[in-house]
Amino acid sequence: MTRKNISLCYKIITIISLIIGITLNLWNRDTHAVISMLSYYTLQSNIICLVAFVFFVIKELRGKEANDIYYLVKGAIVIAIVITAVVYRLALAPNGFEMDSLKQSINNKVIANFFVHTLSPILVFLDYILFDEKGNFKKYYPIIWLVIPLQYVFYVYTYSWRGGKFYGIGGSRKYAYAFLDYELIGYKGVLVCICFFTFAILVISYLLVFFDYVRGNKKESD
Repeated sequence: MTRKNISLCYKIITIISLIIGITLNLWNRDTHAVISMLSYYTLQSNIICLVAFVFFVIKELRGKEANDIYYLVKGAIVIAIVITAVVYRLALAPNGFEMDSLKQSINNKVIANFFVHTLSPILVFLDYILFDEKGNFKKYYPIIWLVIPLQYVFYVYTYSWRGGKFYGIGGSRKYAYAFLDYELIGYKGVLVCICFFTFAILVISYLLVFFDYVRGNKKESD
């Protein structure tokens, strides 16, 4: 089997993982519950990755070469879903955060969380590590990569302003996550949290760019 075919099979497996995780989180819910679940950053980042990987598979099937737009998008979704995994594991899960109500069985909850917060993020990240040509990320890409996480802040407040609610288990009924709840921690607290997360995302993004640069140079010297 050629490297191209292995890459194609791997991407299809990643798509299946993303679909399973998204489906499990939306299964057996009414319209309002589905909208609530889709309003969490976790589901949005998984859906963005799903759409992107479908296009990646189409690109490979058509034999199209990767270009600057591909690498810009690839880096953006890698960072978007890595943030999902890191923030959940380090900040949310230890504080008892859950996206959904307690009506589901605990088994489904554990499996659903595993797919969207662990397995799919790992698969997306490893797809870049294993199959993408290195040395193509530009120095300014991390600034653009901020668009996905920062637009979510505007989405949350717009959703809340229009009367949307979250389950709020360990988070916030109106703002999904406690660090976005200005009624709880104040405007200054929210601003500090946003600045902190923005800085952290930039650090992670530039580490990825640096890794990409080093690996690209190493390949050229081999």
